[in-house]
Amino acid sequence: MKIRNIYLKNFRGYSEINIPINSDFTTIIGKNDVGKSTIFEALEIFFNNETVKIELDDLNVKTTEKQIIIGVSFEVDSSKEYLLDSERKTSLQEEYLLNKDGLLEIRKIWDCTKSLTAKSLSTYIWANYLSDYAETPLITLTITKLKEISKQLDLDDRIEDRRVVSNFRKAIYQNTENKERKEILIPIDKEDAKAIYNSIASELPFFALFQSDRANKDSDKEVQDPLKVITKRAISDLESQLNDVVNQIKAKAMELGRQTVAQIEKMDPEIAQSLIPNVKTKNWDSLFSFSFSGDENIPMNKRGSGIRRLILLNYFKAEAENRTTDGRTVIYAIEEPETSQHPNYQIMLVNALQEIASAENRQVFITTHSPEIAKMVNQQDLIFIKRDENKKPCIVQDSEVKMSQIKETLGIVPYLSKLIMCVEGEFDIKFLKNIGSIPELKSIFDLDKISIIPMIGGNLHNWVDRNYLKDTNVIEFHLYDSDINSGKNEYQYKPDCDIINARGDDSIALLTNKREMENYIPISVYREYFKDITWDDDINQNEFDFPSFVKNHIPKLTENAVKNIINGSVAKKLTKEHLEEINAWEEVKGWFEKLKELYEV
Repeated sequence: MKIRNIYLKNFRGYSEINIPINSDFTTIIGKNDVGKSTIFEALEIFFNNETVKIELDDLNVKTTEKQIIIGVSFEVDSSKEYLLDSERKTSLQEEYLLNKDGLLEIRKIWDCTKSLTAKSLSTYIWANYLSDYAETPLITLTITKLKEISKQLDLDDRIEDRRVVSNFRKAIYQNTENKERKEILIPIDKEDAKAIYNSIASELPFFALFQSDRANKDSDKEVQDPLKVITKRAISDLESQLNDVVNQIKAKAMELGRQTVAQIEKMDPEIAQSLIPNVKTKNWDSLFSFSFSGDENIPMNKRGSGIRRLILLNYFKAEAENRTTDGRTVIYAIEEPETSQHPNYQIMLVNALQEIASAENRQVFITTHSPEIAKMVNQQDLIFIKRDENKKPCIVQDSEVKMSQIKETLGIVPYLSKLIMCVEGEFDIKFLKNIGSIPELKSIFDLDKISIIPMIGGNLHNWVDRNYLKDTNVIEFHLYDSDINSGKNEYQYKPDCDIINARGDDSIALLTNKREMENYIPISVYREYFKDITWDDDINQNEFDFPSFVKNHIPKLTENAVKNIINGSVAKKLTKEHLEEINAWEEVKGWFEKLKELYEV
């Protein structure tokens, strides 16, 4: 269950806005005080209302309305059935509970006519419902009322089991000739609507917010939040087992309570009648805490901000190594991950976050003012917020305008070293950067000296730099995979390489000897990393499609997720000996030697 749209109305600077979320790694960019953090805090209020709590001051100062609305739309399996009770099931699609885009949209509305309490909040499903029943949605009606409607429409003969409420709704829906829809709010506090929402609520994502502005206090959330998240995540993974324990304890305590009341009744029936057994519980995360202790017992909040942020970085690196795809979706929202971080750590953090977002049940949001981080992000993953002519924050939709204004806002200028390396895509860059850290290769040529540009990718770095390749004196070293063109018996990139090599300048283009970068990782390394997969001994190291093979054995991972893991975490394990093992050392060493030669021209 992942976020695909955020709707805000009368919340702080936003009078009304829809924020489409097109990917699982979203970067929000904009000038200070334009409303980037407001989006994250709205999500925190929607999911938790803990780190940030809703207040009357959050009401937009220019509105005449007295309510705040925060809505979140989720991508869901529309045909999945939810339990209404121990026996009955129904789906969101059958009950017309999806919005016009086919998403599950939950809206929380706060009444701001007086001080905000728990009673100020009402929760609804925003649904594209059948117009005929828009005034009184069937999902909110009692079985008595549904029987009346059924009788009026002469549908009783079509209902197999008259004890099942959902059967009445199904018959009424099927009988409705007017299929026109109307978007309405459906309250979730009545009848089966309440039962469906209770089932949905158990699947809502776990949301963790990491803010950037912190006071240096013992309660410093910059330290506490990642540590609290560790505890909450561990509890979340074991939630069903823990709830079983709670239910067993409740049942045992209630039984002992009833036995006690029964004994009291023998002595004083009047007192016994006034006693009702009741068991109260606390949230599991209130029972546990997690922390790190240094050798000198120095509190974390007394350490440098860089150290505190380092904890955050390595929490996410640990998450990136965790390839679990089961359980609830986990959503991370991180404000300005570049804060108090060395540029190298910024890159490491974003790489880790991108790898996290590639997992099936993870989603990542960040805000940034860093040009280097922005340049690492794909174009479709960027959201740019600016103020319109009325000083209201808005989302820039046009992609060309968006990229141009991001470039201007962040002060991004093209940086082209006298030598650049051109590859097919982002995964190739990740692989090369990883093998570039092998000491024997780094001693030949340091890849940090040059720009590596994905010629097919759509990130901001590519968008900026590719416009400047023409009419420059930059030397180009192209390295492309030896993929065979579909339907043709020729290498896909050979014609391009031939053109580059025929230009007569110092630029050069090569094709890899092996199929693609993933083939430069020995099967032994794959076996060690993907322990649950059985690997055949007769695999052709040069031609085998390793990403497809892994994806077929881990179907919950997308193709991009698999490539991200292979070129990221798996490639990091490569050594000179591994490349020698598959007779690739001389070839790879030749790439680095050619780069050194061209760089020194």
